[in-house]
Order: sequence, then C-alpha cells, then structure tokens
Amino acid sequence: MYDINITPSYTQITLQQKITSLSAAQPTENNKRAFMRYVNEYMYENHYFDLFEKIVSYRVNEIHQAQDPDAPRGNLYTTLTSPLAESIIGIRPFKDHPSLFLYIERIAMAFYGDILMCWAEFKAFQISEQARVNLQAHHEERQVPAEMENVSEMYRYEVVEDIRNDERLFLTSHSPYPMTLSLANVLINLETFVKQQHWYEMLYYLDISASGEHFILYQDVGGNTPLLLSSALIQRYDQHDNWLTFDPFFQTDNWTLTLSNEKIHTLEKSGVFSNRLKNKINTKSVEKFDYSLLRTVTQKQAVCEIIRMAISGPREKLNHVLYLTLKYLTMKLADIGLEVAYTIVEQPSILGFYQSVNNDSNNILPYVSICKQQVAGTALTTYQGIVFTGPMSQAFEENSFRDYNKRIVSMRKLARASANA
Repeated sequence: MYDINITPSYTQITLQQKITSLSAAQPTENNKRAFMRYVNEYMYENHYFDLFEKIVSYRVNEIHQAQDPDAPRGNLYTTLTSPLAESIIGIRPFKDHPSLFLYIERIAMAFYGDILMCWAEFKAFQISEQARVNLQAHHEERQVPAEMENVSEMYRYEVVEDIRNDERLFLTSHSPYPMTLSLANVLINLETFVKQQHWYEMLYYLDISASGEHFILYQDVGGNTPLLLSSALIQRYDQHDNWLTFDPFFQTDNWTLTLSNEKIHTLEKSGVFSNRLKNKINTKSVEKFDYSLLRTVTQKQAVCEIIRMAISGPREKLNHVLYLTLKYLTMKLADIGLEVAYTIVEQPSILGFYQSVNNDSNNILPYVSICKQQVAGTALTTYQGIVFTGPMSQAFEENSFRDYNKRIVSMRKLARASANA
C-alpha cells in the first residue's frame, strides 16, 4: 500500500551506477534524498518490493547461525547493532541476492547509522511521496504544518470506525504534505514507535496502523486541514484473537504476575468480570491467568484493548499532547461504553500518574497491573494491565495538566526515596 510507483527514468545499469556512486558520498540531505529515490526506482524496475525485508532477514539469520545456540535472542535492534553484527553487516556479500544489496547496506550504514533506521526512513519517504503525488493529482496546494506554539488551542478528538475509509486530509509534524488519515496514522506510528523507540519489528506489520477503529486527537491550525497529534488503535472483545496481550511474547515466563487481593477485588466489583473471581482464575503463569480471566468476562461489549498509542508534535509539546491523549481517550472510551481497556505501558510518566490515582482511590482501583517485565538493555519496566475508564476518566477531569505533572513528580520522588531506603 505504501510503495510508490514512480516511473523509472534511468536504465537498470544507470540506476546501479548511481546507487554505488553514493557509497563514497557524504550523508547530506540531498544525497539521502537521491539515495531514497534511486532505491525506490530500483525496487520497481526489478520487482524487489521487499528489498529491505530481504536484507534484514538475511542478516538476522546469518547472525543467529553464528551465535551460540544457547545465547538469548534479542529484538531486531539489539541483534543488528551487536558486536557480532558489526563483523558481518556491510562486510560479507549476500549469497543468492544481487551484489547491489551490499552497496545499499553500506550506504544505509553510512547515511543512517544502520540498515534498520534506513528502512524506517525509506518507509517514511514512500508515505510522503505518495501524499505528494496524490496532492499533485488533485491539483491542490502544498501545506506546511503550522508551528504549534503559534496556533489556537482548538483540540478535537473522536473515534473513527475504520480509518482506511476516512477521506479527510490531515497534516503531520513529519511531512510538508497533507495526506489521508490512514497514511498520516502510519507515519506518526513510524516516528513514535519505530524511529524513536527502535521497535523495528513493527516495520513488518505497518498495515495494522492503516485500518481499523482508532481514537484520534487533532488540532485546527487554520485552513481546511487539521494537524494530527495522536492516535490509538481500539480492538474490541470480538477481536481478542488479535490482541497484543495474547501475543506469545507477552505470555512467556519472562513476565511476572503482579496480582493482589485488592486488584482481584477491583476486577470483581467492576461488573464486567464474574463474581468469586478467585475460584475461576489460574495464577500458575501469565498465559494461564490471561486466558482464564478472559473466560470470566460477562460484559463482552464493554471490553477492548488499546495499543499503538502514537504521540506526535514538537518535542517541547509532547508531554502536553500525551496528557491530552490519555485524558480524551479515556473519557471517549467511557462515553461509548468501553469500560475496560487492556493496555501495555512502559512510559514511566503514565505509570506514575496511574499509580498516584490508585493511591487516592477507595475500594476500586482505576488501574490494575497484571504482570510486568524488565525491558532488556534499559531501566524501563513494561506493565500489562487494565484501565477502568469510568473512574480513570473522572480522575483526568479532576486533574489539570499541572496537577498531572505534580502527581508524576511526586511518584518519582517516592520511588527514589524507596530505592535509597
């Protein structure tokens, strides 16, 4: 969907020469753009639409074969930036693939640091190019996103049943061209999860962000095209076979259950799960607990999973956009009857606010963490949990942005004091 069919203007030999000539070039913006154009044309001329997938998969297999079989397998980023990877990538030729692949890999490393970031930048280039071509086809004027500090505070939010069918155009902070909601959402997902958080596995599954039910937050910036600030994918109970919560990665022994009597009491009192829950759940493992809890759901229409919450905008505004997204998303879910939202969260600020609200709650917890895992190579801990949107939306309505930040700071101080005790 995101491959741009630009009519080639060079022969195959000329394209190869142009690509290989960049291996000695400096990583200027002009050279980067030229590289993207040439690679895109080469892909279309030779039907290598999965060129980057082929390069990455080949290198991952090569690295795994060279590893100790008992060594832990990391994610794409840790695998392809490891010391072992440095002795292979850009050095060893590709068997059964064109020799040009090695040049593309070397240029990717020189221009972008590694092949994964280059792949992400290439996807963003294709999306922006598609928006540009669509704009020219409709004879519309190019629009540049306004500086957020110079625009009105006119924020709007809604739930779109399927963003693939939405024909409105949106601006983003990552492209000068307005584009359909579907494309804009994929682009901010690329920026938020792939380029910023190095979640490169998502590059194989970008199409998930191009369709389906989404919450969106956007801002009027003058003219007819609003600025998309954030989004989140809503997957209802009848889609639970596709929930990230039940992905094998989130069911392993690396995750530790964080249950308590208070949490189980909250689940029982919600009215969404069965009574006498203790007798119906299996706590022998995260997997057994997750599936046993799901079987106790009595109000299926009230349950969903929220994933891929992408936040976009200037760095100095991101914390405010995050607050607005959490607030309006929670309020909107409660408003449309989605009382229980399964979530996977690792951002300390979100977790700090949730914990602070829990500390002030009597009887019913607005947030219940089910299990946690330390993120390899970082100081972050990821939590799988449940947000009860009714009480949590009330908490957001009672806490301004300043209050939200105060709660987060307070929880950080408590955490440091506890660690030093």
